[in-house]
Amino acid sequence: MTPSAHWWQAPHIQDWSRQTWRYYSWRPTYQLTLTTSEPTAYVNMKAKQVVCNPEYPYPPLLYRSGVRGLPSDIRAFHVAYLESLIAHEAGHTHHSGDLPAGLLGQLVNIIEDERMERLMAQTFPQLQALFHLAADADAAHSIAGGGTGGDLIRGCLLHRFTWHHPTWAYIPDQADAHPWPRVCTILEDAWTAPDFADVITAARDILNILGLPADAPRRDDLAHLLDGTGQQVLSSDERAQEDPQGAGSGKGNGGGRPTRPIPEQLPTATTLELKAQLTGLSRQLAGLLQAKGKPSHVQQSRDRGRYRADRALTGSERCFDQRVGAEKLTETHVRLAVDISGSMKGDNMDAARELTFALTYAAQLAGVPLIAVAFDEQIVPLVDPGQPGGDTALNTVAQLHARGSTVLSPALEALWRPVLPGQSLTFVITDGGLCSDDYQDCQRLRGKHKGMIIPVLLGDAPRIQAQYEAAFGRCVALRDGAHLLTYFPSFLRAFLK
Repeated sequence: MTPSAHWWQAPHIQDWSRQTWRYYSWRPTYQLTLTTSEPTAYVNMKAKQVVCNPEYPYPPLLYRSGVRGLPSDIRAFHVAYLESLIAHEAGHTHHSGDLPAGLLGQLVNIIEDERMERLMAQTFPQLQALFHLAADADAAHSIAGGGTGGDLIRGCLLHRFTWHHPTWAYIPDQADAHPWPRVCTILEDAWTAPDFADVITAARDILNILGLPADAPRRDDLAHLLDGTGQQVLSSDERAQEDPQGAGSGKGNGGGRPTRPIPEQLPTATTLELKAQLTGLSRQLAGLLQAKGKPSHVQQSRDRGRYRADRALTGSERCFDQRVGAEKLTETHVRLAVDISGSMKGDNMDAARELTFALTYAAQLAGVPLIAVAFDEQIVPLVDPGQPGGDTALNTVAQLHARGSTVLSPALEALWRPVLPGQSLTFVITDGGLCSDDYQDCQRLRGKHKGMIIPVLLGDAPRIQAQYEAAFGRCVALRDGAHLLTYFPSFLRAFLK
């Protein structure tokens, strides 16, 4: 499959996001949109829309150690935080009401976020740890941007993030130290209030203590840590009148929590370097890997775009076979086994890594399914159609290094076991250092396999090449890695004729 522009646009991420929304909200008719144009997330119950940012920033370096349970992989963090956002917005549809305008609405949002998350964690116990991870990440950003102090409105937000943290806490400025205990008591009591109306009352009381009017304007410095401005939540009476299909009347997905997907990784430095070096080769190979289709029919045509008046006058025009109709591509898939035994160390391993990388990237560009394994005395899965491709697969290939002994036949058996649609094209990349029994087993397996095999031999020792070709047929022999870019596309083109 051709890589998506963004990791969260991959179909399996989109499907998981929708299933997760249905699981937590019980509202299957809502439209979920993932976009980085929204700082956090919001739900509009009137329009039945949910919008979430799938790339919430990773916590700042200085405060990462304080974020409990923080995944070391950025994409894994993005997926975990995205699930917390989806569950958070689902909680608003169950427990919240519409927000008032201005600063009052922002303060209500601050209080209600914690109250609602506690109620959601009672229904879905696994959410407590997830909400705490998200709160720690939010606290890290907030403290990095403004420290642990600030006015009491900011204190309400920071206390909502840090009340359960062992070391982080809001420390009021000297002028606010006196009213903070009263504000904190109102805040924490509202977190356990039975009704959304109690939250609005608590927010009004806090504004009164601070001497702020109920119609005070919104504060931009709070917006990036609260629900988006598109938030519109129905009241309890309005929710009772919702369409039964979208009213949240029971768990979706059979009551089972969707399994969190494995997102595509960010490219490593080695992957970026190999991409820059091998993109041209990969594009050439991609065109060769795509099976050519046939036209719907062929007809005789008088005109080939090169009209000659003399032939027209003498009636000696030359017709040609014009292919007519859309060419339907036949299905094909690629299988690849690459040798990582100790004998491959050095230039051969570099050439094998580059060729495997180029073929993997070419299959992605061509939209061709790929199964790839590495082998020494063990089988190491590299790429599988059921797992994330893109940079995840390329990162795996870029890490290939030589290590153990050489046994090829078990890898071939495992490589050819899965059934995939279309024509099979298998690449075997090795230096040919196999024992005689292994060669015999490979020859036996090759006799049973119906697809095309392109054996690549890294080296040109006559005896090894003879053994290799006896097992696999005519091979592509590369004396060194320098021949890879120059000759391999020509070799592949000749094989596929």
